[in-house]
Amino acid sequence: MKTYKYLILFSVVISVLLAGCESLDVKNENDPDFKMSFSDPSAVRGVAGSLINSWFLTTQNYDGPALMLWVGADAGTCSWGNANMRWFSNEPRVAFDNTPSYADAQTTENYYAGLYSTLSYANDVLTKVIKEDMVITTGDVDDTKMVEATARLAQGLCLGYLGLLFDKAFIVTENTDITLPTATSPFKDVIDSALVSLDKCIAICGSNTFDIPSEWIPGMAYSNVEIGQLANTVAAMLMSYSPRSKAENDAVNWAKVLTYANNGITYDFAPKGDNYVKWYSNYKDYANSSGWGQTDMRIVNMLDGRFPSKFESANTWDILPAATTSHTAGIDDRVFTDFQYLSSCPFRVERGYYHFSSYRFSRYDQYLVTYTEIMPTILKAENDLLKAEALFHQPSLAAAQAIINAGTRVTRGGLAPVGANASDIEEAIFHERNIELFCTGMGIEFFTLRKADKLQEGTPLHLPIPGQQLEVNVMDYYTFGGLGASQQGTPGVDISNGGW
Repeated sequence: MKTYKYLILFSVVISVLLAGCESLDVKNENDPDFKMSFSDPSAVRGVAGSLINSWFLTTQNYDGPALMLWVGADAGTCSWGNANMRWFSNEPRVAFDNTPSYADAQTTENYYAGLYSTLSYANDVLTKVIKEDMVITTGDVDDTKMVEATARLAQGLCLGYLGLLFDKAFIVTENTDITLPTATSPFKDVIDSALVSLDKCIAICGSNTFDIPSEWIPGMAYSNVEIGQLANTVAAMLMSYSPRSKAENDAVNWAKVLTYANNGITYDFAPKGDNYVKWYSNYKDYANSSGWGQTDMRIVNMLDGRFPSKFESANTWDILPAATTSHTAGIDDRVFTDFQYLSSCPFRVERGYYHFSSYRFSRYDQYLVTYTEIMPTILKAENDLLKAEALFHQPSLAAAQAIINAGTRVTRGGLAPVGANASDIEEAIFHERNIELFCTGMGIEFFTLRKADKLQEGTPLHLPIPGQQLEVNVMDYYTFGGLGASQQGTPGVDISNGGW
């Protein structure tokens, strides 16, 4: 009955968490007034319209795991004791503190609660339109299928992003009876459940015609075509990014990934900011604003091999900055266009020179000026790399090679076309994921290193259910990470035993 206690609490507390949220203007679903208002089709439509925004804010949140994963992957760096960045990037790695009293416990608690909150509302919407046959209209337009497709997409996103980060989670859909005991499921099952939801979204989009209201996802026009493409790309991402090791990655059903990616986005999913009203990215803000996050030297070294991959001492500043002109053989042009050289670093020396860097990411600086520009999150280039990766594993090396050489490696990076050698193609995909997709979607760099056995030794491969929730469930405390006698979890399964 442990889980029973959790699920009852979930239906009460999590609904309250979103009750006052700007992105979901609804009340506690256990309130009679809420039940009455939710019987109104226009209210259900309004909830559906906030679902993608709610998922977006949860994954791009300051008090979430985005910044933590960014530094844990040695993509970004920051020595400040904010958002768990300092401790998750400690060298050598330490075990993740999963106690509810931990100062940065909110990084996983908010994410966990936020995704389940959004999932709960998506399930409510689906219950109305599927189980109760609610018809939702706006004037003479029937919006029922548009609402259903959006809720399915949100359901798949929430389940999928739970599966990407946690070792296990509760699978909760519109068919789940939350008054009955339900056990947690391993992350692979959670991902599979997300794919079922996304497949249903894809099917709806393929057999119906509709247009998404501009305020639901500002920045460009979305019809059933674009929503279906987005669901396909997300499905390919979940399959590609969920493996915890290279062995698991090699075992992915890459033919299925290729099918999804071939039907994926032909545009950049880049919602437009509104100056911190409803659409904004704390992740992009704190990762790139002056005095906060900087680019880890691992990335700088990938761009320009003349730089070291890590600061070892103050003497590292003696290394000259990169040339100020592009198209230098072997140097990625994006070091000039997407990154900015810095002659000093604000971080504290006593916390380790390994935090230091001589570069920051500047590609999306325009967003930091007004917070009203687009926020690139899932790029067309990301879908292209999913295609190339799936072809590589077929193996269809020539086809993978062609995609890479027609893409950003050459067009933006100015690098020589990749050859036909399998290892070169694999390395090119790895390079582009780290450079072209830098600081876009939550965790991309982390998932990229994880599936290649390249996270620093002792780094958690996934995170435990937040300690607060363990207490609610009356479940035993557990965590992952660290080295030596303090190590928690199984090497190669829960914690990295590899390294870059």
